[in-house]
Amino acid sequence: MRPALLLVAALALLTGAAPPPAGAQPAAAPVLVIGDSLEAGTAPLLRAELGAIPLTVDQRDGRASPAGVSALARRLRPEHGTVVFDLGTNDDPGDPGRLAASLSAVRELAGDRCLVVATVQRPPLRGIGPGALNREIRGFARLTPRTQLVDWHAAARSAPGLMRPDGVHPTEAGYALRASLVADAVAACLVPDPPKQPRRASRPVRGPAPRAAAPTPRLATPRVLALLSSAVRAAAKLVAVAGRDARQASGMDAPEPVLGG
Repeated sequence: MRPALLLVAALALLTGAAPPPAGAQPAAAPVLVIGDSLEAGTAPLLRAELGAIPLTVDQRDGRASPAGVSALARRLRPEHGTVVFDLGTNDDPGDPGRLAASLSAVRELAGDRCLVVATVQRPPLRGIGPGALNREIRGFARLTPRTQLVDWHAAARSAPGLMRPDGVHPTEAGYALRASLVADAVAACLVPDPPKQPRRASRPVRGPAPRAAAPTPRLATPRVLALLSSAVRAAAKLVAVAGRDARQASGMDAPEPVLGG
């Protein structure tokens, strides 16, 4: 099954609806990604992960978060349902307030859309690591409704071989993991909020007994969601391997830019 159909099947399980027939397009709003040089390797694999879900990527090497806010203001359209603000790596780790102001501006621009943000992995600048930047990002995700956090900093440090020697850009395996984590966050944005249950009356109601309410759709179990997520990642990795082999055969691979200012 294609990755997009797997995502739709997950939504169907969560809402109690029947999944669409094979070949049907997912009724998911387009996704907008605003990023820096990391999108050169992340975005193609993210497209494979999301399948037919529309994806727009605005990427610029060395982009810091204030420039990303300007790009978001230019590119955001009413039809976009999810915004991935994948920036912060090129911000000054000694000035986390600048990133905090950018995230606040992103929230204002996004309105009630779902947001995806990611912690950053980068070498120290003037002896200062990314700790303060990541605290701002985690705090923003924790306090902002409808925001999904991709903890890329923790993931990049979880296993050897995920990062290149520059400490900024992932290896092929790292990009595959990164795209998978972002896709999981986008999928979480697509899951509707569970319906609110009516409160029971505090006293018995006189007269005829009320009619039984329609049964509430059962939510998918964590095991079902885990299996679906694994299936999505497996499908994306097959696409990623095929794309890698094609690029290597044609000699299209090129070195990425280093960390911006």
